[in-house]
Amino acid sequence: MDKEEKKEFYLSVYRHSLAHILAKAVMEIFGKDDVQITIGPQIADGAYYDFELPRNVTQEDFKTIEDKMREIIKRREDWTRKEVTKAEALEMFKDQRFKVELINDLPEDETITVYYTGEDYVDLCRGPHVSNSQELMNAAFQVKSVSGSYWRGDEKRDQLQRIYIYAFPSKEELKAHLALVKEAMERDHKKLGKEQELFMFDETAPGMPYWLPRGFKHYNALLTFWRELHEEYGYQEILAPVINHRTLWERICSL
Repeated sequence: MDKEEKKEFYLSVYRHSLAHILAKAVMEIFGKDDVQITIGPQIADGAYYDFELPRNVTQEDFKTIEDKMREIIKRREDWTRKEVTKAEALEMFKDQRFKVELINDLPEDETITVYYTGEDYVDLCRGPHVSNSQELMNAAFQVKSVSGSYWRGDEKRDQLQRIYIYAFPSKEELKAHLALVKEAMERDHKKLGKEQELFMFDETAPGMPYWLPRGFKHYNALLTFWRELHEEYGYQEILAPVINHRTLWERICSL
């Protein structure tokens, strides 16, 4: 691995380990018997974990979760990897129905590994992870948001709560990222469009804008520019029906 690859690998281990810390924190806050855990991967700016919880998580819970995560990290617990059989895994997670489903779906010859964080939290995971929580002592993280999700992305399955965290190797990098996020929110087209009276949204057409007079002038100006540019490069404009028979698309796909 070159230097950049090593950095990316370390960051993935760091973020994935924090996802386990997040899960352990949530279980300690809400009660081990009242929490069903699912999966918790690292993502581009941190990690998330999906839970079934006894109540909805609110923004007021964010600091409580962050404080509990820091408390767990300060315990300096060892992380232990262990290979187990399918039968052993099913027994270990017998009270966690989502984990049981994942285990049952594994091929019979699959190498199953679990990771212990201390002695009181274990998760089904390929890893790798840190060897001790003290490696996360300087962790720069923050609960980002909570949203709804469905088990395995299927809207007909159990509805879950997904807790996102930002996670970076240093406080400076986290601070810089938060500043970038804030700037992006200030430039959000939905916010600017409303402020400048360009367009509006209404429940009668979810996700589609109603162009207001001022905005429609800009829309037409862009359309005129687009048409002139296409004309300059020899493109021709046509207008086709909005809805076409499926045979048209089948014919196009077969070309």
